[in-house]
This record gives sequence, structure tokens and C-alpha cells, in this order.
Amino acid sequence: MHFIHTGDLHLGAAPDANTAWAKERAVAVRNTLPRIVALAKMEKADLLLISGDLFNRIPIHKELKDINYYFSQIPKTRIVITAGNHDYLTDNSPYNDFTWAPNVTFIATPYVSSVYFADINTEVHGFSYHSREITDPILDGIRAPKDDRIHILMAHCGDPTHVPVKLAALARSGFDYVALGHIHKPRIFKNTRMAYCGSPEPLDNTDIGPRGLLSGDVTKTGFDLRWRRIAELQYREIDVTVEPETLEPELLDRLRAKIAEHPDDIYRITLNGARAPEVSFDADAIGQLAKVSKVIDNTEPEYNIANLLLEHSGDLIARFISELQDSEDDPVRRNALYYGLNALLDSN
Repeated sequence: MHFIHTGDLHLGAAPDANTAWAKERAVAVRNTLPRIVALAKMEKADLLLISGDLFNRIPIHKELKDINYYFSQIPKTRIVITAGNHDYLTDNSPYNDFTWAPNVTFIATPYVSSVYFADINTEVHGFSYHSREITDPILDGIRAPKDDRIHILMAHCGDPTHVPVKLAALARSGFDYVALGHIHKPRIFKNTRMAYCGSPEPLDNTDIGPRGLLSGDVTKTGFDLRWRRIAELQYREIDVTVEPETLEPELLDRLRAKIAEHPDDIYRITLNGARAPEVSFDADAIGQLAKVSKVIDNTEPEYNIANLLLEHSGDLIARFISELQDSEDDPVRRNALYYGLNALLDSN
């Protein structure tokens, strides 16, 4: 049985609001589902699993009609959906009475229930959120039935307020595959039949690294799982260490060269190290180099304490240094020394 496992599409999300590329990111998120459906069609998938948070919020009826259209284009693929903590079911949720295409099953129960597809001998187990949080460990002790069916568990879980779970125990629960959602970073658990698919498109600048989905084949005796990148771009981190000799033009050149390797991606840039006291790095100039979502400047001025003591002998600056100069091993006192020197030297 060939399946595709995805989740956390967060349709309707608008990453990087108030940036020049915000509309582009919103379109990329919106286009995620047609890309997944096209892949399912190309691979002739028997089963498409969507493990929660198909939407970024509770959907409206029109949105369900739109996605149902895409699902109807792959009638030979069974599609199983559960609601996550973002698109959870309410008393008046459009999920409650929506008429899906014949190949779509929505598991709406707040407890684990299942649907069986006889033609592929596969039973899919899952549950949906009926509130923003589930603090009960509802998966504790769960076990797959012992029969000749392929058993798949869908679970949107993984932190104390969203179905706390013991992952090691879940991996030993006997399911032929455990399709996890909620954690946006993809993770395949080694030597198990369990994985987080991750979000197919990155959703903010903390979603560092490639994003995609999982494609696999499972029988009672065999298992193969592959990760596929489908995201239009990825968020990347650049960590640069500067030295007191580093000038801003040199820093900008180093960043340009690094960004040129993947010019279409989005960057979070962190500056570390020591800089000359008279040098400061312009975050706006760095932000103009490319799609830069954030600049974090952790650099500290490199003061020549001995020279400052000689130059300011007897004045307030020398007295201030004398109070704090033995602070190199204490980061709090060291920062106080540097911040104080910045203020005192700027006022001179």
C-alpha cells in the first residue's frame, strides 16, 4: 500500500506579514495543497493522510468546497483528514455537516476511532481536536489490533498542551505506521515506523531548513519511507563571527557571497564575536541584501582596558573600569562593563 503523509499545511496563514515578500509567502502556502494532490496523482497513491491543521484557523464553508475540489481530482486516492489544534471542531464548525467527495474521510471523533478500506486492507485510526488544547495523554497505552490488516495511526500531538505523548512507547504500539503532526520540523524516527511529516511549506523564520512531506510503502512485513521536499523555498540561518578588524563593507561582502548560494531563500542572520568599539553594523543595510527576516547582533565591543585606564587615569571612566575590570569570567558583569563604557565614552 502506497501512501503520502502530510499535515500542518496551515492554509490561510500569511507568513512574514509586513515584509516585501509577504504576499508571495501567502500564495506559496495557498498553493501547497494542489502541489500535494499533483504528487499523489503522479505517484498513484492509495492513501493521503493529513494529520491535523489543514487550516490555520477554523475554516469557512467556501474553503472546504475549494479543497474538496482538489481532492475530487484524485478519486482513486483515499484521503483521511483529522482536525488539529488550529482548525479544531466547534459546535457550529463547517466540518460538522460538510459533504466530502466520495474518496475523503474526515475522522471527527475526539477519541481514537477508525475507518477501514477493504480494497487496500488498511485501517486508519485517528482523532480530531474539539478545543485548542488537549492536555490528557489520550494515546497512553494505545495498541494496534492484532489481525492481518495494515493499521495506521494518525496523531496530532507532541507537547504538554497538545496531547502529551511518550514517543518511545508509541513507536512500540504495534501500528504499521504512525503518522504524526503538530511539530513543524520533519523527523523520521530511526528504526521505527513513525515520523513527523513537518509542515510542507515553512511558516515563519523559526522553521529553519527544508520542508516537504513523506511518501511511503507499507505492508505487514515491509516498510519504506522517503522524505520529499516540496516547499517553494526555505528559511536559512547565517551565523557570522566578526573580529575587531572587521569593517561593515567586509561583513556585507561576506554575507552577499553566502546569500548568492541560495538567492531565492529567506534568511535570519546572526552576528557574533568582537568588534572595534567605534564600529557598528547597520541592520537595515544587511536587511537590504536579500529577503532577510531578522538580524540579530550579538557582537560586543573589544575594548583595550589597559589603554583606557592610562588615557583616563583619575577620571570617572578609570574609576568605573576599576570597579568592574575583573569581570571577564562573569558575563553579566562583563556586559555591564561594556555597556557602561559605551555610554561613558559616547558622552565624552
